[in-house]
Amino acid sequence: MPNTSVTLAGIAALGLATLGADAAQAQAAEPWEAACIMRHLDPNGDGFLSVRAGPGSQHREILRVRNGDSMPIDTRKCQGDWCYAESINKDGQRLNQTGWFHTGWCEMIP
Repeated sequence: MPNTSVTLAGIAALGLATLGADAAQAQAAEPWEAACIMRHLDPNGDGFLSVRAGPGSQHREILRVRNGDSMPIDTRKCQGDWCYAESINKDGQRLNQTGWFHTGWCEMIP
């Protein structure tokens, strides 16, 4: 798992909002709202991060996200290193899909 300086407390403190489907720009938001973009997934490895039905790898996989995909989150709904994606921006399109993901590859967007 990559070393990242982003913590859930840091995410909450940044107060970032959801991403538009076409850009990685954040807007002012409530302190618990955040946006992250997937980074550092090894394209020579499996190259994806599983979004799951619950907070843990034992839960069923819903879909896969790759580097550049983004997800808005509510940090009040995070459990440890797992956060609940309120929607998913994948391949430039906003999906009406929700699920849980591990934040190890989540990078905050300035």
